[in-house]
Amino acid sequence: MTDLNDLLLRSASQDQKAFKTLYDLTSPKLFGVLVGMMKSESIAEDVLQDAFLKIWQKAGTYQASKSGAMTWMRTIATNTARDKLRALKVRHYQDECGDYVENLEGDVATPETAHDVTTDMARLLEAVKGLKPLQQECLILSCYHGYSHSELAKKMGQPLGTVKTWLRLAKEQVAMPA
Repeated sequence: MTDLNDLLLRSASQDQKAFKTLYDLTSPKLFGVLVGMMKSESIAEDVLQDAFLKIWQKAGTYQASKSGAMTWMRTIATNTARDKLRALKVRHYQDECGDYVENLEGDVATPETAHDVTTDMARLLEAVKGLKPLQQECLILSCYHGYSHSELAKKMGQPLGTVKTWLRLAKEQVAMPA
């Protein structure tokens, strides 16, 4: 099995072969996360490209002692997606029935995209069953709808520190898949 930490550290030394291998191994999972956040495959592809550019540029700042490579890269990818959502000034939201009311740039999800997102959400929901309801909501709004910590605090009527703690503990308890 290829060690992602090693590939990321080699990428920091401008090792293009290591970076290509890193990309090949991790891009499908990161793309899945981004499609879930962006609700558009074409926008998710753009965000993925931007995220990998940042990963390449920031690889020298990665510290294996602080987090795993996949966790570090997922953080960069989701932060890039949140930046894109803010730039577009569009928020995905659901009505009471759970139907998406608004999609970015009017994109309509294909059956394949809808199935992938639904499958991904089902796996996450299964993993978070042990969390308290407010932690579940907080985690889903953060990971799949791109809410920032401050946006979550405002939406949920909770102090910012509480929201940050909920997310940290929820991610630890769920052991967010790499």
